[in-house]
Formats: sequence, C-alpha cells, structure tokens
Amino acid sequence: MAERRYEYAPAGTLPGLLQRGRGLGALMAAEDPGAAAELVYGCIRWEWRWDPRVDERGRYLARLIRDLELPLGPVVEVLSGAEEARARAVRVLGLLALGDSAEAREALGACGALGASASAWRERAGAGAGSAVGHGEERDVPALVAELERAWVDRAWCGPMRLARGLARFGPEAADAVSLLRRFWLQTPHSSERAAYLEALAALGSAGMAEAYTESLWDCEGDARLLGAEHAPATPQVRARLAFLRDDPIEEPEVRNTAGARLAGLAPAGGLRGCVSPGGAG
Repeated sequence: MAERRYEYAPAGTLPGLLQRGRGLGALMAAEDPGAAAELVYGCIRWEWRWDPRVDERGRYLARLIRDLELPLGPVVEVLSGAEEARARAVRVLGLLALGDSAEAREALGACGALGASASAWRERAGAGAGSAVGHGEERDVPALVAELERAWVDRAWCGPMRLARGLARFGPEAADAVSLLRRFWLQTPHSSERAAYLEALAALGSAGMAEAYTESLWDCEGDARLLGAEHAPATPQVRARLAFLRDDPIEEPEVRNTAGARLAGLAPAGGLRGCVSPGGAG
C-alpha cells in the first residue's frame, strides 16, 4: 500500500474532513468516536498532507486520540513501519507525552524516540510574498478573480492564498470572489493556506463568518485556531473551547495566550466551568 495518498474523500464527509484537518471533522468525530477511530489511525498510517513541510496535523491527530479516548496501540504499531509513517507516529505520541500520557512516554522510550519527539514548531513557507499581496489597483480585481477561478478549475491547491491576500486588500470591492474563496476554504487539502482564505472572506464581508471562526477553533492549523480565538462569537460553546485551548498543554503558546486573553476580556457567563473536549461543546 502506498505511503502517500492524494485521493481525498469528498470535503463534506467525515473521512474528507479528517484528511484535510478541518475543525468540523473533529466535532463530527466526537459524536461517534468508535466510528471515527480507524479514520483517525489512517491519517497517521498514511500521508495525507498536501505539503508535509508546512501542513500541520500532529496536534489535530493527538487531540483526537486523547479527547476521543482512542487506544494508543494502533499508533504504537506504526512505530515499526516505514520511516515517514514512523515520524508521524512519533510526532503524535510526543505531543501526547507532553500532555502527561504515561503510555505514550513508555512507547517512545521503548523505541528510543523520547527526546526527539518533543521538538510544537513546523517550517513555514514564504507563501505570503506573492505578487498579488502588496501591488495592484481596484481595476485589477476582475483579473485576480479570473485567476482564482482558473486555480479552482485546475485544482491548483498551492498558491491561491496569494490571490486571496491580494483580493483581501480591496475589501467589499472584491465581493465577487467570496464564493470561490469559500470553496477553497472548505475543500483545500493544503491546510496551511486555510487561514488566508478565512482572512480574505472576512475582509470581503462574507456572511457566515461566525460559523467559520467557530469551526476554526478545532482546525489543525495554529493560524486558523488563532483567528478563531480572536474572532469567534462569545457563545457558550466558544467560551468553553477558549478555556480548553488556554489550558491544553499541547497547544501552541500563541494560541494559548490569545485564548486566555480573549476569555479575560469577555463578560462572565453563568454556568461555565473549566474546559471541555470537542465532544462536550454544545
């Protein structure tokens, strides 16, 4: 069986959501952990990331394993597999060990990977430096929208974030791009570009941003979770998730700090106690 897979399931299905690292996938998985288990393990056994250098999945998968209370055995088994699969398993187990999983620490110690596993920073590409981010005039909007349309038709997942950032500069004047940008946000397998689509949709005045920001609190990408922490509406579900992110030892420091600051700035809400897992947010 091939190590790398690109035949993504449809974006609206649970397999497709988990393969893309979408927040909605984590929420749906929490509704039926037993049914989601093999799908989660499959995202560790096989490489689904469009660009492993920048697309993040480690925390997303570690949280799913931990919060859904899935057995670690199938993850530990991957340690004896191919090198790339082993690296993914080490990453997930390392994060679980950071979150005080004795079983994860024992498994890493047994395979001699305990020290290397603890290393929460990924390489970042300079994808924001495209010719569309700092140049252009309002008259260029139709050309940018047409280029984005071509990218969609060609399923060119690498790079449309530059067009999104270029269009975002024009605000509501580029509203014709909203439908395309939303399609890219929903369906791209290149998760490191998802935050750029979210920012562009907000700048263009797209409807439905409250829902998008809320889902992003469960996203695989730290940049998307950060946007969610900053802008998601202060519903009971969001307050609970912010508390969860603030207190989660495996969360990125910037997201933890932002979630804590956002909570501190919100008026008290009656009945909120501590943090909850995705399955407990309602």
